Amino acid sequence: MKSIEEKVLLFIAEKKLISRNDKIVVGFSGGADSVFLLSFLIKFQKKFNLSLLAAHLNHNLRGEEGDADESFCMRICADLNIPILIKQKNIKVFAKKNKLSLEEAGREIRYKMFSEIAAKENCTKIATAHHQSDNTETVLLNLIKGCGLNGAAGIPAQRGNIIRPLLAITKDEILSYLQIKRIPFQIDSSNEENNYQRNYLRNKVVPKLKENINPKIDEKIFNFSSTIKDFLNFVDSILEKSLKLIQFDKNNECKIPLSLIAGEHIFLQKEIVAGALAKIPKLEINARSINGVLNLLEKKVGAKTELASSYFALRDRNFIIISKNKKENLAQIFIEKNQVKTINGKKISMKEISKDKIRLGSDKNIEFLSGDSLRFPLCIRRWRQGETYYPFGLSKPKKVSEFLTDLKLSAEEKANQLLLLNDNDSSDKSEIVWVINRRLDNRYAVTKSTKKIIKVRCK
Repeated sequence: MKSIEEKVLLFIAEKKLISRNDKIVVGFSGGADSVFLLSFLIKFQKKFNLSLLAAHLNHNLRGEEGDADESFCMRICADLNIPILIKQKNIKVFAKKNKLSLEEAGREIRYKMFSEIAAKENCTKIATAHHQSDNTETVLLNLIKGCGLNGAAGIPAQRGNIIRPLLAITKDEILSYLQIKRIPFQIDSSNEENNYQRNYLRNKVVPKLKENINPKIDEKIFNFSSTIKDFLNFVDSILEKSLKLIQFDKNNECKIPLSLIAGEHIFLQKEIVAGALAKIPKLEINARSINGVLNLLEKKVGAKTELASSYFALRDRNFIIISKNKKENLAQIFIEKNQVKTINGKKISMKEISKDKIRLGSDKNIEFLSGDSLRFPLCIRRWRQGETYYPFGLSKPKKVSEFLTDLKLSAEEKANQLLLLNDNDSSDKSEIVWVINRRLDNRYAVTKSTKKIIKVRCK
């Protein structure tokens, strides 16, 4: 029996699961696994100078049998002088209310209870009795359901403050230990029923695999899942460096540099994009969204694709930008002299001034217009495909799209570029007065013969 204990001790040391002076809350159902775990921790309590506390949840699913488990746990902990906290929960009601299976509901309630107890009692760790045979069932279930690599990695030895020291040993080893040591435990009769997927694997499939293919299937699958974990840890180390290069702002907009993913292996591309999307609150991540982002690598600047949760991805010159669709209406507004209007987060004002108040400079937020042919109110809206104007300093007309491209603006900046137009019908035939904050139209430049001068400011 010493070899089984040594396996667990070596695993604890290898994974650094327990530190000296830890205070551990132990999930204690009264079944073989949790009885072994509690017994083991008590035996080596002095080695680690541990403080121990047991926690039991009565699911109210098995009537008298469940109550017997509760009584057993209380008696065992009293005999061992280990404090125990017991809670009862109607799992059926919780499962129905939250649209969960009984197994999912039970798991959620248990871990919530463990976390609450750990916080209240200042426990540093939560120990559960998952073992290699549980890992076998988990990996097989995940593979059968078409999981990714995370599913094939099986049950983690540690997640946050939750530790699983028994992953080094199998269910058969646990039962053998308890039998030889004559340590009593409770039997859950529902584990013999095959109407649950996990039970069917445990009772029907795995025994056949052990009998006909490999009796050490638990060990082999555990080694496989450990290899997958090591690989994912390696990928995570690469991703950590990559994700630091992705820009996030206070509005949860995300900018992924094209240089970060272009030319990389498709697996790494998908992991980088998934990692970036995972940092955006309330953005649902799925294969469609990830592939939609990556498809933009082959698209032209300005191409967009809709993602889940009302987000979209935009192909920029140097980035792929992830943004939430804005509900703000930016169709058009009209502005008179001596008015101030707000559009797209900017305040736009205009007033008539005398020639002696013109102050030419490099501030692109201010422009001085010839008001002689202006017909108020003027219109402000986004630019449209095919529109042309006469940029100041050029004698020939130029498409607005080409003008903005020459400025090397980002795709988002181009999409949101505003125009100031003469004529309040806002049609495509209206003359462009100013590509706002960029350049004035030649036809509205102030000359010596200008009689009315309009100062317009947008900031």
